[in-house]
Amino acid sequence: MKWTMQQLQNARVQPLSFEGTEDIATQLCQHKEIRAATPVAFAVTFHARRHVYTCSFTVKGTLTLVCARTLADVSFPFSIDGTAHFVPEGEQPPPTLDEADVYTYTNEDIHLLPAICERIFLEIPIQVYADHPSEVLAPSEGQGWALITEASKQATVDPRLAQLATLFEEKD
Repeated sequence: MKWTMQQLQNARVQPLSFEGTEDIATQLCQHKEIRAATPVAFAVTFHARRHVYTCSFTVKGTLTLVCARTLADVSFPFSIDGTAHFVPEGEQPPPTLDEADVYTYTNEDIHLLPAICERIFLEIPIQVYADHPSEVLAPSEGQGWALITEASKQATVDPRLAQLATLFEEKD
């Protein structure tokens, strides 16, 4: 989601609108709570006033998050409406703009992806629960861990203590 200054020059005269679908799962899955993400549908409108580009956007998609109770996958649909203001790098933004919505751009490009990812991360709830936890199976292993049950656990003797077992054997 990158636009060049040349593409956005017409936004000075009239608003420019773009729509599409983008697969940003790689960027979203860097968040520790997100297991997967569907391609994101977006609608973007750019307005320009002097050197400030204002972008109004709507983003829709579905995230796969972790159930806080069972560690199972939970589908979390989202729809986000937001605004981002882009100011040239090194310049002070106008005081009327909310600082949380201000991003910088270089002389060449405006990158909207960091702003959209930030908004999606802010929408993730602290805890998510599966609707019917008894029907959803939790994974049996993950990164750095595995589920061990009594049935799968074998009675193995530590080789360092194997000689001690002979001390307690009853001799007839």
